[in-house]
Amino acid sequence: MTSPYLTRQLERWTRPNAYLFVRPDWRRFVPRDVEDHPFALYERKYRPDQPRVPAGNPDGGQWIADGTAGGSRSPGSQPTSKPPPINDPRVISDATPDNDWKPGAQYAQGPRVRGPVIINGSRVEPTPGQAARLAIAEAQSRDAIRRVQELDPRWRPRPEAYETIEGLIASHRALERQAQERIAELGRVGIGRGPFAGESIAARGPTRSFLVAERDAINKIGSMTGCHTCGTRNPGTLRGDFILDHQIPSGLNRSNKEQRLYPQCLTCSLRQGGWVNQLKPR
Repeated sequence: MTSPYLTRQLERWTRPNAYLFVRPDWRRFVPRDVEDHPFALYERKYRPDQPRVPAGNPDGGQWIADGTAGGSRSPGSQPTSKPPPINDPRVISDATPDNDWKPGAQYAQGPRVRGPVIINGSRVEPTPGQAARLAIAEAQSRDAIRRVQELDPRWRPRPEAYETIEGLIASHRALERQAQERIAELGRVGIGRGPFAGESIAARGPTRSFLVAERDAINKIGSMTGCHTCGTRNPGTLRGDFILDHQIPSGLNRSNKEQRLYPQCLTCSLRQGGWVNQLKPR
């Protein structure tokens, strides 16, 4: 599932005003023989000679339509077109595309632009491409670590050394791999959605007072995909019913998130109980 942060980043770089987030000196990082660069398209989204509301005006700096010259005009005169109001949804930022743009600066209603990175005590400026890849790698590693710590709050990834921007990107990818490996490890002992998980049904809450229809639905799923933790189709219970397993386990559901029910065999359920007791916050 794509995290909200990644969704915002994708929207940011595909929106009509994406030029606001491109460094004005981006051509320094592109070989001279490259003509049709995507960033060149962003530059065509505005005209440098298009008028703006002058400084001192409440909406100073915003682009306005041709034929207007700021916030005042002589009595009786009519502008050729009406400037957009301050809260016009078309005005998403007051950042100017001129050379006074500064990396890392935050502009009104616009996403944060990634600035210099501190590596070994030195400020290192990423290229536009590196900044985009770094933002994605950082968001993915953070999202994976968050998902692990929902199940195992004491888990911490092993830090990775780096000396360059590319090394920092690789470090975030390594952290993400560590988190994914831990998620898979927990899934094999019944903490989290197991490796054999198929369909599931919504849980009405942490209660274990299940309805006949819920038991029938879980038994049907278990007959097709087996225990979601180990894959066996033998429930191992006296009645031959699969255990309805809450995920995430109720003992670890500190945020009271919505849970799903999966079929689980008796052996995996007993082992899961021991792990839940170990992982519970003390």
